[in-house]
Parts: sequence; structure tokens; C-alpha cells
Amino acid sequence: MAMRTSTFQWLCVCGSGLIALTGCATGKVRFDGPASQRDMSRYNSVAVRVINDVGDKCPEGVAENLQAATIRQLKTEHAGVFADVRPVPTGQEDELLTDVHITKYKKGSRFARYMLIGLGPSQILTDVHLKDSASGALLRSGKLDLLWAIGGTVGASKGIEDLVDSSGKKIASAIAESRVGKGGT
Repeated sequence: MAMRTSTFQWLCVCGSGLIALTGCATGKVRFDGPASQRDMSRYNSVAVRVINDVGDKCPEGVAENLQAATIRQLKTEHAGVFADVRPVPTGQEDELLTDVHITKYKKGSRFARYMLIGLGPSQILTDVHLKDSASGALLRSGKLDLLWAIGGTVGASKGIEDLVDSSGKKIASAIAESRVGKGGT
């Protein structure tokens, strides 16, 4: 009986450790400067563009998927923050233009992560620029860096597609928080 309790305790500790390590893909957009620099309450619409700055290292479709994930989150999880959310800027006075630049992309390997923690990590790094659409003036600039490097079954369960979707959620949250005054950090 003592052996079963010991094995059970060991499994609980290991399981807890795996849950704690899944935080490798957490993070948020880190903006430069204080949020109070600019009042963004006048922006009633937002346009989101995603630019691939790494060329062939980033496969076709990733920028489009990141844009779609960001727009989807703004329309669902942050509905009501902006009256209109679109992929193409119009240059209107009340439009906030968000340019997301993919500055690093690494697909990684699910199999390598399954074999050992730290092998085959997936990573996406973006620069996020909030601009006045009419003038092009930069209002805020920030970065988001997501890395997935956990090992074992948990590490193999997520791929770069999951990081792209997670990046879209985090970028949408940062845009919405900037508009309503929370501003992130």
C-alpha cells in the first residue's frame, strides 16, 4: 500500500509540474511607454494588417491566419469596443490602424518536443504598431514573443498553428485594452 501512495504522489507532483510548464506559451503585448500617453477613445473602428518581415521562413498563410485570428477575437471576445473591425484600412479620422509585423517565425517540431523538453520549440515574435489611420502617426508600439518548448505529450499537443491563434488573441486583447484605457504594460 505504501508503494501505491508513493507512486500516486509522484504522479501528482509530475502532473503539477507539467501544468506549470504549459505557461511557456503565455505572455502579452508589451508596449513601450505608459498607456496614458495617448487617448485612443476617439477611435471607433480598427483595421488590422499583418506583414511578414521574415520572408520565406514564414510559410504562406501564417500572416493571413494571424490577421483572421486577431479580427475574430476583436469581433467576439471584445465585441462593442469598436463599431467596425476590418482587414483593410480606409484612412478615416476615427480609424485605428494596427500593423502587426512578424519578425521571427520558427515552426519547431512536435516530435522533438515529445522526445525531450526544450527540443524543437515553436516561436512567433511580432511587433505591434498602433497608428492613426488618417495621418499614419504612431501612437503605441509593442512586442509579443510566444514560445512553446514544453516536452512530452503536452509539448507535442500544440503546434505553431496554436501559437498563431494565441498570438491573435493576445494582440486583440492589447488593441481593445488600449482603446478602453487599460493599455497593457
